Amino acid sequence: MSDTRKYPNFFIVGAPRCGTTSMYEYLREHPQIFMPNVKEPHYFGKDLTRIGNAYKWTESEYLNLFKEVKNEIAIGEASPHYLFSELSAEEIYRFNPDSKIIIMLRNPVDMIYSLHSRYVFSGNEIEIDFEKALDIEDNRIVGKRISHNIDLAEKLLYKSYVKRLPLNIIKYINIFGENNVKIIIFEDFKNNVKLQYLETLQFLGADNSFVPNFDIKNMNKIPKNFRIRNSIRIFGQKMESIRKSIFPKPFGIIRYLNSINTKFTSRKQMNSDLRKRLTGEFEPIVKELEILLKRDLSEWREAS
Repeated sequence: MSDTRKYPNFFIVGAPRCGTTSMYEYLREHPQIFMPNVKEPHYFGKDLTRIGNAYKWTESEYLNLFKEVKNEIAIGEASPHYLFSELSAEEIYRFNPDSKIIIMLRNPVDMIYSLHSRYVFSGNEIEIDFEKALDIEDNRIVGKRISHNIDLAEKLLYKSYVKRLPLNIIKYINIFGENNVKIIIFEDFKNNVKLQYLETLQFLGADNSFVPNFDIKNMNKIPKNFRIRNSIRIFGQKMESIRKSIFPKPFGIIRYLNSINTKFTSRKQMNSDLRKRLTGEFEPIVKELEILLKRDLSEWREAS
């Protein structure tokens, strides 16, 4: 690397649907912080199963995401499946051992329910029924019953992600040190976003007098037309392959097409019996997280 001052020194590593997009957007508004236009490059985590040309960056392509860094003191990216990977912590440490790590968590039942809805919207998920998607996870672990449009196979392993959380969080803490890992609980972030943001700025060493626009980011949405959604996704994958070989920066065409095919809507409440079953299944994980975080998470163990 020619100038390490221009490369990432902090990473939002997960978890998905826990406020990572909002935090990414808020942080990138700060004049002392640089985050690339490309969210979720997923460069690290070589054990993740990338499909097609998705997330297959060369080192120079990845570093090129940060070429517009000027004098920012905090340079970061957000890839929420790093926390699923068993290798990402070690890989990031080898890349920059002085990195700071941000982990965002929420009630795992709510997390995977929201995640499923997101992937139905994006086209990664072909099973619209949430409970059925969970029931076929064992098939998906061995590569069966997944969408042809999937870009990262692990995206569909909802329960597997939850079950990996304690061990993979411990890896980050052991490798980077407790003082260099900040864990944010989604409920805290939602209830007092300004406080959590300012604490994150302090963690990153940035001026905490700056306050961004705290509009809600990444609300629940569905495609207006699923056939159009699928066509956009196929077109986008082909276009991205061509674009990367010619131009380093995305044009924003796919984002625009998706925006006009998007409908924002409230998510239906989960079936109460399913919520109760998942809450019981995840209770041992939540108890491990309580010990790890030294925090009462009893609300996550209640099937309300």
